[in-house]
Parts: sequence; C-alpha cells; structure tokens
Amino acid sequence: MPAVELSRLEHQVAQVAEVFGEPARLRSRCLDLLDFYAVRVRPGSSGGRTGTVRSLGVPTAVMRALEQALVGRADSDSYAGAMAAEALWATPVMESRWLAISLLERQPVAGLPDWIAAWSETAEDPHLLERLAAGPERRIWRDDPDLFWSTAAADLVSDGPATTVALLALEKIVPDLNPDDLPRVFEVLEAAPVPPAGEAWRAYLEVVRVAARRSPHETARFLVDAIEHARPGATRSARQTLGDFPPRQREALRQALRLSESIGPPRAR
Repeated sequence: MPAVELSRLEHQVAQVAEVFGEPARLRSRCLDLLDFYAVRVRPGSSGGRTGTVRSLGVPTAVMRALEQALVGRADSDSYAGAMAAEALWATPVMESRWLAISLLERQPVAGLPDWIAAWSETAEDPHLLERLAAGPERRIWRDDPDLFWSTAAADLVSDGPATTVALLALEKIVPDLNPDDLPRVFEVLEAAPVPPAGEAWRAYLEVVRVAARRSPHETARFLVDAIEHARPGATRSARQTLGDFPPRQREALRQALRLSESIGPPRAR
C-alpha cells in the first residue's frame, strides 16, 4: 500500500467523481482507486465475526475523502446517486459496499425500507448489516418515526437478515429515545418471535441489554411477562441478560424463572 499523499489523493478522487453520472465507469474508477491503496499482505483471521465479503484494508483517510466527494455529488443529483449506489453495492468488496450505503443514506426516506430489505439479503457480512442499521435505518427513525416503527415491526417477523438490521437499529436508537417512546420498543419485540441463533440472536440480546440500562423496570417487566406467558426464547433471554439488571429487577426475573421451571415439563424456551 502506497503512502497517502493528499495532493495525489485529491486528484484520484476527482477522477472518480467526474464520472459520477456513469455507473459503470464510476465503479471501474472507484475500484481502481481502492485497489491502489489496498493492503497487499492480508492479516490472519482474528476469530471475530466475519462474513464472505472481501475487504481491501483501504486507509480511513482515503475512504473519507472518496465518501465526501461521492456524497456531495449525490446531494445534487438524487437519481445519479441511486444508480451509483446500486453499482457500488453490486461489487462484492467491503469498501465499495460501504460507499454504497453512504449514498443510500442520501436517498428519499420513503424508499429506504425496501432498499434496506433488499440489500440486507445480499450483504453477506455482519458489519454491513450494522452499517445499514447505523446509517439508513437511523435516518428513517430521525426523519419519519412512524415509518421506522412500522418497518421495524414488519422486519422483526420476516425471519431473515432484515430482522437483524431492525434489531441492530433498535440497539442504536434506544439510548436516544424519548421516555414516552420507549414502550414502542417492547411493543415491536413482543409481537415478534425471539431469534433462535446467529447475528439476530446476538442483536436481540443487545437490545434487551441496552433497554435494561435505559429502563430496568420496564425491561424486566417485559421479560417477566414473556416468561409468564411461556413465549419461546423468553427464559433463555432472561438468563443471558440477568447481569445487566440492578438487584431488585434481577431478583424479580429469578423468581419468574424459578416459577416457570416449577410448572410442569419445560416448553421450548
């Protein structure tokens, strides 16, 4: 990987941006630039959460400069931004898809839910699902809360990657919710099944943990009610998150768990 020289980088980025309205040429020039700054020696696996999308290891400074240039063009031409986003997302390289999501954020809010659902199916990487949640999903919540909650409710019962994105979005917005809006989190969770495993299960637990820090009483009440109604996954969720509650709510959850275990053969939990 060559050193990042600002004057050279500015020229390279300008060459990419000048073909913004031509998706095929934009994709080609963008990939040339990304490849120019790619790390040639790939690091070994760290054992963390990984996907199948190849990452080039492009420096943050390069990605930031390229993103700013492309987003600037998208702000002045929404249609060209949409075509550029599709072209970059169709390229199975992490940095290209990261840029695509940045462009997606600039699209009209009304069309974002369908776009997010489609892209989540082909993301093939947990970090891209997180990026969809932190960017476009969060923008929906900020600009059109009713659309966000209706989309979240639908996605949580979809049994696919969109479920994971919805849960990741909830995890990120719970700390910023108005107190009056917090019950909506439990409403959409109550209406949906608890994910059995994988990224969706991990994200579900994180939502419960974040909610427990925000409102221990409401979150414990939500879990106790789920346990008492023998909802699948309820006892497992409670056991996994006990340590995130203060003593009073933790004891209430333990009592509910003990009562659940004492009532006949355990159901699927």
